[in-house]
Amino acid sequence: MATDHGPKDVPMVRATVLGPVAQALITSGEDIDVFLAAFDLTYPRTQDPKSYIRNDVVYSAFAAAAELRNDQSFCASVGRNINLPDFLPFGGPLEEATTIGGFFSRFTQAVSSETTSVSQSLFVEDSTAYFSAKRRFVPTESPAHSDGFMIGIWITFLHEALDFRWDPSSVLVRMCDPAVLPLEFHGIRAIKSNDRGFSIRFPAAWLRIPLNGDLSPENTDELVGPQLDMLAPKGFVEAIQTILAKHIGENDLSVEKAAELCGFSKSALARRLAKFDTTIVEILTVLKMESAKGSLGNSNASIQSIALSLGYSDATAFSRAFRKRAGLSPRAYRQSVQTKDQQQ
Repeated sequence: MATDHGPKDVPMVRATVLGPVAQALITSGEDIDVFLAAFDLTYPRTQDPKSYIRNDVVYSAFAAAAELRNDQSFCASVGRNINLPDFLPFGGPLEEATTIGGFFSRFTQAVSSETTSVSQSLFVEDSTAYFSAKRRFVPTESPAHSDGFMIGIWITFLHEALDFRWDPSSVLVRMCDPAVLPLEFHGIRAIKSNDRGFSIRFPAAWLRIPLNGDLSPENTDELVGPQLDMLAPKGFVEAIQTILAKHIGENDLSVEKAAELCGFSKSALARRLAKFDTTIVEILTVLKMESAKGSLGNSNASIQSIALSLGYSDATAFSRAFRKRAGLSPRAYRQSVQTKDQQQ
């Protein structure tokens, strides 16, 4: 970027990009002056939109912040709390956007005049939209945590804008190090790419969804056909099941934790699942029963150990729940599977 703060061929960015991370470190009780001094920076400078610093300095500072907090997802978690119109010096026009697509378009247009070192783009191919950030230089420091910070911002924006329409199974993120994202970050998938940028893939239909709440859960009763399909993705319940299936053997898998793993509060996930005539408890119960059937049919584990592995207090509580769902006791189910296998 051409600025008064450095040569034109040196990739630079506004120092304010470090502001939220610096504030989060202060909130966490860290000595921000000592931290920033290592990068020849001061806290006031991270609050000054007229000050620019090298991109690689930002990458190093983000990585150091995560290391200081001993939390690889620290910067992405900070990004989750960012409101772009408030955060960006040019954020004002973003508030005038009326749709998700309009918001992305205004952002990419505004940022094009802010930097020449990174290009942001939004394009649609068939039924899929791609938002990407590409570096026009080879970074000398890993940008992983910086990318995590930005992905934290954008995924949270989509998650909140879509509200009950959020379908994590439809989102794919490409980035240099997926490990910097929080565990089960709103249920999305993230795969490893190179360090030249990141991309977020999602349904193009989402671009048409308004930001002003016109399509809220209360006024969708008259929507039919493609409109309703766009608002309530058929894969939502399956996506939730896929996320929770990986944690079904954890003893502390409460309803609250299950919702958190899926990127929702308990009440928010309950409202969304109600659109599909199911509940968190129902999904967890079905998953536990499927896991139990697998263990009973494919292992010699005791019924007591299976019960405990699925979070039941004892074999009796598990047997009662299993019989209610399967119509057989765990022992009888195991015997039926073994008999069937012998006959085959």
